[in-house]
This record gives sequence, structure tokens and C-alpha cells, in this order.
Amino acid sequence: MPLVTIKNLGSGGFGIVDLVQSEDGSVLARKTLVPANNLPPQVVQNIERRFAREAKTQSGIRHHNIVPVLHTELSASPPYYLMPAAICSLQNDLDQDKSLGGNWLHVIADIVAGLDELHQTGIHHRDLKPQNVLRYPGNRQGDPDYYAISDFGLIAMNESRLSVLTVTGMAKGTDYYTAPEITSDLRKASVQSDIYSLGCIVHDMIGTDARVPCHEIKETGEYGAILRNCTRSDPQRRFRSVRSVLDALVSVTAELPTIVATKSAEFGNQLASGDPLDEQSWRALIDFVEDDEREDDTKAVLGQLRLDQVSDLCARSVELGDRLGQVYSRWAHSTSFAFERSDSIANILEVFVRTCSLETKADALMALLELGTSHNRWYVERKFCNLCGGMMDESFARRLSVEFRAGGSEVCRSIDHLKRSIGVETDILHPILQQTLSEICP
Repeated sequence: MPLVTIKNLGSGGFGIVDLVQSEDGSVLARKTLVPANNLPPQVVQNIERRFAREAKTQSGIRHHNIVPVLHTELSASPPYYLMPAAICSLQNDLDQDKSLGGNWLHVIADIVAGLDELHQTGIHHRDLKPQNVLRYPGNRQGDPDYYAISDFGLIAMNESRLSVLTVTGMAKGTDYYTAPEITSDLRKASVQSDIYSLGCIVHDMIGTDARVPCHEIKETGEYGAILRNCTRSDPQRRFRSVRSVLDALVSVTAELPTIVATKSAEFGNQLASGDPLDEQSWRALIDFVEDDEREDDTKAVLGQLRLDQVSDLCARSVELGDRLGQVYSRWAHSTSFAFERSDSIANILEVFVRTCSLETKADALMALLELGTSHNRWYVERKFCNLCGGMMDESFARRLSVEFRAGGSEVCRSIDHLKRSIGVETDILHPILQQTLSEICP
């Protein structure tokens, strides 16, 4: 493919990135493999294999917050691949304003969405840092800019062997974003090592003290506990998932309704701690929100729920999880939220979809559909589609089709919005849902 080089955008590891123009006038980013000089032949061969795998892995992922590979020329000398040209990197933006105009949590939500997609498929990034997070313009006119993860040079699919390249590539113990356990051995990479890097990026945005590379971040203030639990020396003591990190950040950042009543304040304090609740506490809380779900205090209590707490409850008690899920779904369906809260609420709704009775599953999915389309949040809409795909249990699909019919034109409008927003068709849904939509939507 004939390409004209416009300028060099940067280099690192074993590749360089150039801004190029194709024959049709499109401006793209080209990543070219350029191994260091004087490397042994076997190492060069290993580098070439990993570069090819990087390109194939990244080109196989279709996600809004992961930079796509548009074209590969892996047999060229040197091999390269093409990506959309970004506006700039997150590092460029942080150099201008560390709080990103007060929108730093929106950016973290984009990064979490991309990382969650990788982790759901057993992939660890291993080299997450602001230089590898790129900003792109919104897909449609008027849409805000968004961020996507790139530079998968150290990516690996749960490898069990440590290559010569791995040792060479990671011989950098002072990397400012690298988890300590993988500085010398990439076999120890995990979800938690990416969470360490994510915590460092959060620290770039909201931290007040300088940090020591490969150490725990210890700060005072409202975010101190979150930063420390992202970067603990023992990976097992870090957050369980990137979703949990976002959930914790939202719980501090979001402007939640003030809890006034003594009883609801007690529940709010229990939830705000982030610790699991015992069965007696859960029963009291659920009795409270079931009896008084329309009151402001009850809504405030529901807004305090944490992802890990809900996951723990549903794993221990189907009955209690089911009861809470029905109230939470109604609340999520009927309430308007700040944009940055949408993803965390969606992640909690997904727990109810995966663990509860058919009735609660259906309520939670309808809440997801409304939340994603009313808040125009790509991450939430995609989650709804994934949960309603062809592998969906048939009895569940039949139950949800009843909700579709009951919703009528409102459901049709939401589905139309979803199709426009994320570019999908109804044929990705379960056949029963496809049939139902064909019957109720003109």
C-alpha cells in the first residue's frame, strides 16, 4: 500500500509510529517494527513473532475504547500496521491540565471500559501508561472526544513461557507505571498488574504527592484508600477488577443525594465503608428500600451500593440478591444520573442479570437498555447487546420478550437509538428477541 510519511509521532520498545497519508488522502498512524541493532538472530525472530501477534490480536478486537488495526503488512520489510490517527495522547493532555478540565473521571471510565474488554477475554495489557492511551474525536458530529487504549507491544494471552524478548523488554525496574511483580517476570502479569498501572494514571490526575515507582501509593485525602488499594505490593490485596476501581472512584466523586433520616444514614455509612455486609444488615437494608423505594433517602441508599458488595451478596444469597435486584433495577430505570455514574450502575445491573431469577434478570436488562440509550453511553449499550446475544438462555429470552411487548414503542425507540449509537443491527440479539422486535416495531 503506497504511503507518504508526514511526520514521526514517536518511538518506543521495538517500534516507531509515523503519521502517514494513503493514496485516497486518508491520514493514518503507521506502526513499524524496528528492532534494536546488534540483537541475536533468535531474539529478532522472537520480536517479529510478537509484533505479528500484537497486530493480529489488536485487529481482532472491536471495541470503542481499544484502538483498531485497519490494515496489516506483516510480510513487508520491515513489517507494519495501520491505525486511525489520534488527536493526541493522554500524556499530551495531562501535560496541559492534569484534571483534564475536571473531566478526569470520564477518561478513567473510557480506560476501564477498554481494559475490562481485554480482561474479559483473558488478555493483560502489561504496558498501560498515558502515552498508550489516545484521544479520538466523537464518532458523530457533536459527540464528545473519547479515549482508547493502544500500543500492545507487551500484550500476552496468559503466557506460561518467559521469552528472551520478555526479559529484554521489561528490564526497566524504574518504569513509572509498571507493577512491581512484573518488572522482572512477565509471567506474573494479571488483572491486578493492570490495575496497578491504572492506579498510577489516576494518581497522575488527582494525586498531590510524588510517587515512588513500583511502590504503593500512600496519600491522605478522600482518594487515598483507592490509590493504595490499586497499588498494594501484594497483588492479591488490590481491587478484584477494573470495574471495582471505577465503582470506588464514582462513590467518592459523584454528587450523591444527602441522606437525612437516621436509619438510612446508618445504611449509608455501612455501604460507604466498602466492606461486605452480613446477612442481618442486608435483610434490614433490603426491607427498608422495599418498603420506601420512592423516598429520597431510599434512593440515596441505593446510590451508595458498591459493585463488590452486591457481588458478595448475590454469591451468598440468591433470595436477598433477587429482592435487592428488583428494587435496584426499578431505581436505575427511572432515575437520571450524571454521565460518569452510568458504567458503575451498569456493572451492578449485570451482576443481577447473571445471578438472579428470570423476573429480576429481565428488570435489570430493561434498566440497562434505558440507562444506555437515555445517557448515550456506548459501554452500557454494548453490555446490553452482549447479554442479549444468541447464547442467551431461551427461557430468559422469552421472559425478556414479554417486557419488550409491554414496553412497546418505548422499547422500539430505545433499540433504534442503540442501532444508531453503536452501529449494530437486531440480528445480533437472540432470535426470539429479533422476532418480537419485528412484530412490535414498525
